[in-house]
Amino acid sequence: MKDLMYFLALAREDRFRLALGAVFAMLAALAGLALFSLAGWVSAAAAGGAGLAFGALIGGGGLRILALLRPVLRYCERLASHDGAFRSIARLRLWVFDAAAPLAPGPLTGLRSGDLLARVTRDVDALDGLFMRLITPVAAALAVVAGAAVLLALTAPSALPAVLGVYAVSAILLPFIAARSGGAPGAALIAASAGARAEAGDLAAGLADLKAGGAQARVIARLETASQSWIAAQRAIAAQGRLHGAVLGLAAPVTLVAGFAAAHAGGAHPAIAALAGFAGFALFETAAPMVQAGEQMGQTRAAARRMRALAQMAPANTRPAQPAAPPAGHDLSFEAVRFTYPGAGHPALDGLDLHLPEGARLAVVGASGAGKSSLIRLALAFYAPQAGHVRLGGACVATLDPGAVRARLALAGQRAELLSGTVAENLRLARPDADDAALWAALALANADGFVRGLPDGLETWIGEQGALVSGGQARRLVLARAYLRSAPVLLLDEPTEGLDAASEADIAASLARWLDQDARRSALIITHRPRLLSLAGEVVVMDQGRVIERGTPQALAATGGAFTRLFPGWTARSA
Repeated sequence: MKDLMYFLALAREDRFRLALGAVFAMLAALAGLALFSLAGWVSAAAAGGAGLAFGALIGGGGLRILALLRPVLRYCERLASHDGAFRSIARLRLWVFDAAAPLAPGPLTGLRSGDLLARVTRDVDALDGLFMRLITPVAAALAVVAGAAVLLALTAPSALPAVLGVYAVSAILLPFIAARSGGAPGAALIAASAGARAEAGDLAAGLADLKAGGAQARVIARLETASQSWIAAQRAIAAQGRLHGAVLGLAAPVTLVAGFAAAHAGGAHPAIAALAGFAGFALFETAAPMVQAGEQMGQTRAAARRMRALAQMAPANTRPAQPAAPPAGHDLSFEAVRFTYPGAGHPALDGLDLHLPEGARLAVVGASGAGKSSLIRLALAFYAPQAGHVRLGGACVATLDPGAVRARLALAGQRAELLSGTVAENLRLARPDADDAALWAALALANADGFVRGLPDGLETWIGEQGALVSGGQARRLVLARAYLRSAPVLLLDEPTEGLDAASEADIAASLARWLDQDARRSALIITHRPRLLSLAGEVVVMDQGRVIERGTPQALAATGGAFTRLFPGWTARSA
């Protein structure tokens, strides 16, 4: 229940609308009770003699008023409760992204994209049961039980135990049984739904590669297994729903007969006995939503647990409670840094010392797994070192707002990360207020303006899911243009020319040199294993097992015959 109460608390901004919906639900339930009770009395009174017949005529006017009032109240209840619930759900979806954002790229990498999507969609939708299928039905049930108890106590006290007894079994015991029996199928439904979405996402994202490797059948089989589990859970819940519906369908007329019989046995007039019976029948308008809430409770609780688990994940780095003021400078330093990824058996960086002064161009080379990319992740405050300090402008990054740190840095990573959108939308991720002229200038610097002008709609051309409609080289140029557009003083390059041909690599190297030359204070940290990019660097650092083992100019390192020579055999300034 703690998970459910946690998400109920998140709806406090919409408590007025939800409370208003509950009030209208109570009034609509009471109007229904009055309508059915009066209908029973009028039906019996009309056949009970002249005096009662006259009363029945008057009661008929009340029936017409109640028959008109009840749907109006129900409409108002739907309007208020749905408005409040939908607002809460919309806010909850934003809450999911707020909870997930600090987890990237650390703990979030442990979640499949389809599973995260399921939490944003299916799990959030399941939580609407908290707002529309729990609060409102309970309020309506409490109101109608109180109204029926008062009505029967005043008119037919002998019918009170029979009517409320059957209702208690149907509206309290049955929902409890439904919640208990539906817990496992509900949790299975949520898990199977998330699994099927994740498998479908993997299949859609990697279909071309899966077909090329002949592995699509295996992934489809996993999707089929997940889908069958999903269907099985739905069938189990549907079977329980049919059983509960049958019990309610029998309990309502049983209550009518029991109320009539108990009131008549207690000496009540037939008209009053009919009122008691129909009052009991009217109670079951609120019993069905209570049972449905019980049936949904397993799904709601499972969704709440999954959502709460996301919020309870600890980010790899946290924002300080009182961030220090951003420094004036932007030199980047690593001082005795020791860093191990969560769950890793050995450190990625082990006592590393490195300094990138303002205006410097530093190349970092080394074998795969040497810890090169970890430098960028620590610089961007995605992670925090377990020992040592990362400093920007002399200030410890751990004391700064991560957003302020990242504002000084621009990244062109080894993966050309593009979003599903247009060229312009992808570029403006770096600077939302950039006009078209600024976009074209950044594209020209990255030697990407030519191919963009050749696209069907230029800047407004949609480039497909994750940039699937542009080539790898074109995607890297767009990412580089985005980094240029950001115009940050420190440029972080992680294998920016990986997979490109020699001509494309030469173009990118030339564009980098032009951009860096535009401002003498601009600096660049270049992680690469391509000789051509070494010509941009004033100094090269060779890393191995998280440590710096060599440093110097490319020419000086090539002359030593050490680790640099093994990485770049036969390197000369001309070969770059």
